[in-house]
Amino acid sequence: MHMWKTIYDYLESKGFDVYALGQHTGTCKTPYIVIRNNGDGARGITMEQTLYELLLYYPSDFYYQFEDYIDSVKQSMNGLFPALKLVDGPSPHYLDPDVLGYMTSLTYSTVKQSTVNHI
Repeated sequence: MHMWKTIYDYLESKGFDVYALGQHTGTCKTPYIVIRNNGDGARGITMEQTLYELLLYYPSDFYYQFEDYIDSVKQSMNGLFPALKLVDGPSPHYLDPDVLGYMTSLTYSTVKQSTVNHI
C-alpha cells in the first residue's frame, strides 16, 4: 500500500475528517485535513525520500482551539513513526478566505528503497 493511503486510512481511523486535494468543498465548518503528496525529496543511489504535507484547516470562529487541534494531529501521527517523520511545521497560520478557516501545514517524510536508476 502506498504511504498516502496509509496516512489517509490512519488519520480517518483516529477520527479525523480527511480529504484528498480538491475533495473538500464549501467553507470550513468543522476541522479537516487535506493530504498532499509533495513529491520526492533527496534521492540517493539506493534510497529515496518522499514528502507528504498535511494541510490542517480550522473554523475561523475558533482560532483559540487551533493549537490544540494541531497538537492532536501531531500526537496521532506519532503512531506512524518511524516509517513517517515530521520534518517541517507547523507552518505559519493564515486565514484562508476561500474556506473561511485558518490553515497550517505539517510536512512528513518517508524513506524507501529506490526503484529508479537501476540497471
